[in-house]
Amino acid sequence: MFKIIHIALAAILMAIAAVPPAKAAGTSGDLQEKKSRIQSGIQELQGKESYTNNEIKRLVGMISETTGEINANIAEVQKSKLDIDQLNKEVTEIKERMAKRKALLKERARAIQQSGGNADYLEVLLGSKSFGDFVERMSAVSTIMEADQKILKEQESDEKKLEQDEKKLADRVMQLQNQKKSLQQKKEQQKQQLSELEKTMKQLKTKEKELHEEKMSLKEQEELLASQQSAADRAAKMDSSHGDGGVPAISSGSFTRPAEGVLSSNFGARWGTRHMGVDIANPGSNVPIVASADGVVIRSYLSSSYGNAVFISHSINGQKYTTVYAHMKSRKVSSGQTVKKGQQIGVMGSTGESTGQHLHFELHKGEWNAAKTNAINPIGIVPF
Repeated sequence: MFKIIHIALAAILMAIAAVPPAKAAGTSGDLQEKKSRIQSGIQELQGKESYTNNEIKRLVGMISETTGEINANIAEVQKSKLDIDQLNKEVTEIKERMAKRKALLKERARAIQQSGGNADYLEVLLGSKSFGDFVERMSAVSTIMEADQKILKEQESDEKKLEQDEKKLADRVMQLQNQKKSLQQKKEQQKQQLSELEKTMKQLKTKEKELHEEKMSLKEQEELLASQQSAADRAAKMDSSHGDGGVPAISSGSFTRPAEGVLSSNFGARWGTRHMGVDIANPGSNVPIVASADGVVIRSYLSSSYGNAVFISHSINGQKYTTVYAHMKSRKVSSGQTVKKGQQIGVMGSTGESTGQHLHFELHKGEWNAAKTNAINPIGIVPF
């Protein structure tokens, strides 16, 4: 039984490991395909959760049954104590009888020695002085011989019974001890199996939660992608309408610095991962975040990972760009709104997956996608 459960557990754990990890999607078609795979994965995990839950219930029932057997064993031990006490009493009585017989036999031997050692029944008979005396002596000798034989037989019988009773007592005690030990081992095995099943259930629940979160993340990406094209089209119209001098310059060039502060993290490798933007840290209060260039807000919302975030689409000299401003304390623009270079769009903060107050800034040459394949190093393009 336990071997079967172990095999089932191993199969479930292998299935958990086989559920594909999250992979970033880039297009709407990719997202739909990914959502379909995630939903299938969720359904598969839920099926395994149902199976594991049934196994847990069955094992709990087995543990309850084994506990009942242990309790029955304890009750039987209590009942057997009376039998064991009775056996001990009988053994004590036998030993007392045997001790008395041994004392009697010793006394008879001592009497024989004191009489000169003559224990020959034939001599007793031949020493009769008359027929009447012979008959009397014959009767006495017969009685003595029968008594001696009876004593010896009783002694032999009691010795045999004592040996049998002591063995019976020892066997009974050993049987109850072995039964209790076996039941305790069985219960420990079942408890270990239950622990493994509960651990497996926890892993299944964790994996399902991750897939649900990934599904929600895909929904977020889908909404971003859906609003991105519209914002990009409007940004392109802005680019063609105002030319080079329509907006007062905040700084020279096409982009301006999105916030004041220290460049605390660069673009590229970081802590074993790829950091697809730069971080600007500033401990001050109400530090303004501004649009790095003219554009249209793709989306302004609260993300579980980005925190308070704003995505802006830009068209600069015919080239499409997308900027991302994350972890803000608050946002001052809404989705679909037109913004100007240097216009405040929020306040620096530490929302979402953040460890301190800073602005996470991304620059994408083209559209934003979850894989961030269009992300470029903003240093050298945006004046920091």
